[in-house]
Amino acid sequence: MKLKLLLAITLFMFSFTGLFAQETYSSSSGEMILSFSNAGYKNYVDNSGNKMDFKSVSDAPRFTVWFHLAYFYNIDFGEHFGIYTGLSMRNIGLITMEKSSNHDVREDVKWKRRSYSLGIPLAIKIGNMDGFYLFAGGQYEWLFHYKEKEFLNSGKRKYTEWFSKRVNAFIPSVFVGATLPGGLSAKFTYALDDFMNRDYSYTNTSGKIVKPYENMDSKIYYFSLFYNARWDAVMAQESSMRKIALL
Repeated sequence: MKLKLLLAITLFMFSFTGLFAQETYSSSSGEMILSFSNAGYKNYVDNSGNKMDFKSVSDAPRFTVWFHLAYFYNIDFGEHFGIYTGLSMRNIGLITMEKSSNHDVREDVKWKRRSYSLGIPLAIKIGNMDGFYLFAGGQYEWLFHYKEKEFLNSGKRKYTEWFSKRVNAFIPSVFVGATLPGGLSAKFTYALDDFMNRDYSYTNTSGKIVKPYENMDSKIYYFSLFYNARWDAVMAQESSMRKIALL
């Protein structure tokens, strides 16, 4: 329902603002992402059967550069205000230390969980549209390819799945950032929903229904650095270089 509302608002804004826009253009970027999570379990039971009210499982920040691409459609209403939407593809996830899937292993082990996502952002821009400006907005991301790695003394256990029910299919988030003259940009993003699906369940070998993420908090937040390249500027520079080459 929230995704439909975001799409409706986006379509309305762009059909309405087209009457007043002074400049429209496309841009694209790639991202370097440093992500964190306040991951933890409520009502955690360790491998010895001891119940704890809460156990933090956050272990390390996660740095990724692959595979992140974004396309933006910008509408500027003057020199100091604009909006943009578009489509992005990211690799998002978290790294934790927690119980092993092998119950014979008593100590916590490292887990890496990630998913590729497609996102639709909607944001406003305030400042100098040809120089330094601030931006803020929200987005919905569709998680479509899940992968997890568990690091055991005997080696890595890997698992991948398309359209996995282990993670929430759609995750909303909000973001804020700044763009410097030339296009270099920095952004902070905070997810409003858990990465893992608390309602996911499976039946174990004993016939018992298990919900592994029922008590897991797994909201992600991350910092990203990217260069936002305007296509019209790139094409103009390329055209200029061709003219020089012909001289």
